[in-house]
Amino acid sequence: MASIDEILAAEPPAFGRAVRAIIAGDPRTLRAELAAVPDLVRARSTSPHHATLLHYVSANGVESELQGPVANADEIAALLIAAGAEVNAGCDAYGWSDTLGLVVTSDHPNEAGVAGRLVALLCSAGATIDGPQGDGSPLAAALAFATLDCVEVLIARGARTDNPAFAAAAGRTDWLRAWLDGHATIAMQPAPNLLPLSSDRAVAAEQALVFASMCGQTEAVRLLLDAGVEVNAQPPGSHWTATPLHTAAIQGQVVVVKLLVQRGADPTLRDGRHRSTAVEWAGHARGPRRALARAVSILLDEREHRNWE
Repeated sequence: MASIDEILAAEPPAFGRAVRAIIAGDPRTLRAELAAVPDLVRARSTSPHHATLLHYVSANGVESELQGPVANADEIAALLIAAGAEVNAGCDAYGWSDTLGLVVTSDHPNEAGVAGRLVALLCSAGATIDGPQGDGSPLAAALAFATLDCVEVLIARGARTDNPAFAAAAGRTDWLRAWLDGHATIAMQPAPNLLPLSSDRAVAAEQALVFASMCGQTEAVRLLLDAGVEVNAQPPGSHWTATPLHTAAIQGQVVVVKLLVQRGADPTLRDGRHRSTAVEWAGHARGPRRALARAVSILLDEREHRNWE
């Protein structure tokens, strides 16, 4: 495994110093480097990912040694954007990626509690909110990777929500009710391949319940349950989804967890991927959601020992 010094030594000196400042959260040094070499903000790494400096802010898609939580990553990104960084520029990470796509799928900004602020900043600077193909890929990716701060910002900034999974995550109960009723006036667009939505309406409704539960959309959860969607279903999703209860528990969605259990969710069920219960899932919560997930664990443990309403 190469060291940070070895990795950055392979870059042009100014680029290497700028990257070091980014991963250290050092705005003073970064500002000095950008002032000394104005074209630096559009330069690219010599590594196979060919990232620009802005891509490094995501702590994703670049060398693992250069990835980590940076609490002021939004301040660093703002400096780069003000200096002329192209917010929609792609790099060769994972085939092709832009900064928004890298941020919403990265654990590190999420762990640092800065992911939502980064997404808001990128959107304000002109990032393509529905992705380069207009298919909603940033929201699909944020849901697949369960980066809920990113989900909330994308929805608030106007990301498309015209399929059951997206509408459920956004709490669009009117749209969901019309879709459940089979209204021909509902224009539904397919979800990107990253988050495949079933063509079977019953399974798609189960997927909607899972994502409504993940995002704490209580009224959407209630609507789907009232429509007869199976509360213990485990439809296709991502490594962050299982039954609605598992998915809500790991995100610390206390109100939704209570509702699901009251409506028949079984806390003893184990998911098909990790063979774990909802309480065990809650133990793997990330970042600021850990405290709420612990509250869910206590809630479900108490239910095992006494009547719980």
